[in-house]
Amino acid sequence: MESTQKHIEPHCIVEMSYVLRNANEEVIESMTEQWPLKFYYGSGAMLPAFEDHLLGLTEGSHFDFVLPAKDAYGLLSPSMIREIPLNALPDSEHFPNRIYERGDHLQLQFEEDVRVGRVVEVLEHAIVVDFNHSLAGVDLRFTGRILHVRTPRADEAVEKRYIEPNGIRSDSRLR
Repeated sequence: MESTQKHIEPHCIVEMSYVLRNANEEVIESMTEQWPLKFYYGSGAMLPAFEDHLLGLTEGSHFDFVLPAKDAYGLLSPSMIREIPLNALPDSEHFPNRIYERGDHLQLQFEEDVRVGRVVEVLEHAIVVDFNHSLAGVDLRFTGRILHVRTPRADEAVEKRYIEPNGIRSDSRLR
């Protein structure tokens, strides 16, 4: 007798609940059954290593895996930490007096590239900004359950993303 359980494969829609923790078991993010993560598997929107761990899982399956930092958001790169002179910073409505504090987030344009960074040090005439992803260098532990798996609708297949049937984010099921 052939199983009717749906399993995760490329180009399907997945609905799941999960808890994301760091190496110290601190919760970083949580998606519940009432507010699940819904995505198009294989669209490139999720971390490739994350999707690799889900491939072949069936509806109702529980999972528990760790993505090492190198397979998640990468290792911390010292080259992504830059000292920027205050007089080189553009005018900003968020920082009109160019007064920065440790922990402030900035969005800066570098040639053709826009980067978001966090101020890690304030000097007399400069700031030191870390442009690494906020989860760079962090091992990520995912625990959760696959709630539903289905074939994408025509509009989702064209867009290669999950689209809410009613156009509004809700706790609706994928069925």
